[in-house]
Formats: sequence, C-alpha cells, structure tokens
Amino acid sequence: MTIICNYCESEIIKYNLAKHQKSETCSKIKLLLNKQKNQYELLLNEKEYLIKVLEDKNKELSSNILNLTVINNNMKNNIKILEKSSNEYRKIVEKAATKTTIKNNYNHNNYLNYISSEPIRFDKLKSQLKQIINCDTVMYDDNEFHDHIVDNIFKDKSGKDKVLCTDINRKNFTYKDETSGELISDPELERLREQLKKGTNIKQIRKDLLEKLVTEYEKNECIGIDPYKQFSEIIQKLNFGTLFVDHIAKKTYIKSKNYTNDNLDSSLVLDCTENINYDLEYDEEEYQKLIEEFGKEL
Repeated sequence: MTIICNYCESEIIKYNLAKHQKSETCSKIKLLLNKQKNQYELLLNEKEYLIKVLEDKNKELSSNILNLTVINNNMKNNIKILEKSSNEYRKIVEKAATKTTIKNNYNHNNYLNYISSEPIRFDKLKSQLKQIINCDTVMYDDNEFHDHIVDNIFKDKSGKDKVLCTDINRKNFTYKDETSGELISDPELERLREQLKKGTNIKQIRKDLLEKLVTEYEKNECIGIDPYKQFSEIIQKLNFGTLFVDHIAKKTYIKSKNYTNDNLDSSLVLDCTENINYDLEYDEEEYQKLIEEFGKEL
C-alpha cells in the first residue's frame, strides 16, 4: 500500500515512510517547510500587531478629532461673543470720540474768544526783556515783578491775554504759535520760561544789582539787611520758578470766563454765587459784563 509524503509529496510504500522522511532529500524539504511556516507565523503575528496598533491609533485620532471639534465649537462661540463685545465697545468709543471732539472744538473756540490775536513773538522776546527786566524792575516785590511781565509781554495793547491757563491744578497753559497761529499747549510754561531765561541779560543784571545793593548799604553806614543776602533773594526771580508759574496761572485762568448764557440762567448764577464757593477771579470789567449779561440780580 502506497501513501503520499506530507513534506515532499512523494509516493512511497507505507512501511517505508519513517525511513523516507529521514532521508536527506525529504529532510531538506521538511526543514524548508518548517522555516516557511515559522516565517508565516511571524508575519501573521506582526500583521495582527500592526492591526492592533492601527486600531489604537485610530481610536486616539478619533478621540482627538472629537476634542478638537468641541474646542472649535467653543472658539466659534467665543468669537461670536467677542464680536458682539467689540461692536459694543466700538459704539462706545465712537460715541466718546464724538463727545470729545465736540468738547475739544468747544474748548478751542472758547479759548479763541479770550486769547489775543497776537502771538508771543519769541524772535522779539529778547529785545522786549531788555527793556522791561533790569536792575530796577527786578527789585520789585514778587507780585509786582510778575505783573510787570504779564502786562508787558503776556498781554497785547488792548489788555487781552496772549497766554491762557486752561487747567490751574495741572498748570497747563495755551498760547498761539507765532508761525502757524494755531493754539499750542505748554505745561507749566516750560518752553516759554526757558525763553525768558535765555532772553534775560542775567549776567549784567546780577552785576548792576549787587553794585547797587552794596552802594546803598554803605551809604546807610552798613545798617540794614546784608546786601549779599538781599541779592541772593532778589535774583531768584530770574529763575521764573514755581511762584512765577502760580502767579501767571491765577492771572490768566479762564474758568471764570466759561460761564455763558448758553449753559447758565440768571437764577442759577445767583444760587451758585450764594451757596457755593468756586474760587472764581472776577475783576471789575468782568463783573460789569456779567451784570449786562445776566441782569441786575447780580
């Protein structure tokens, strides 16, 4: 009886099978088949492993996609909220800008009502200062000296201010630019004070002042205030410091000029003057204008 070998597929007698499979030819085929089987199983295992890895990766990606979808939806909602807020803020800013423009235009026009049409001529300042600031005028007391400068430099011939204090607390000042004619701001009169210092012949004034004080002291038989101490106090005026700025601010502050018939009636003005102290500075001329404007109740 013959059978077929499982390895080499040869037809052999049944009782010779064991001997046949030990033969060199069949053994090689058997070894080769076992090797192929092992390789197949290895590849199969690798395939199953890769499938599992891909499935896990697919689950991870699906989860990430879901999370990103949620995040994307949240961002869309946030964008809608921000767009709505942005529109609201834009409306607020536009409204505020409109009000600011109206206010600034009002202030600008209001300043023009009270400021002189003549600008301060910086190019002529030195020659002006030479005439009004000298050994004699620097000996005025502080108020007189500062008024002397206001009247001769900061006012025109009709007595209208060339400089306005627009904020007395912050010491903000406004005057016309000599080139463009536009109103410019000069906080604490820094630019103008620098020009006053440059234009004043301080060296000559110091020399004349000290000589005069010493001469007078000697004429009085060296009785009275020490001339060097007096000199030191007097010459401080030419620094045009805090006292100067404060004085100019009070003299040129326009708050008291801002009340017109457009925003106050006579009864309100009367109530305000009776019950509230606004620290307003009215001179006689301004008072007469108010009487004409609001009536004899004042």
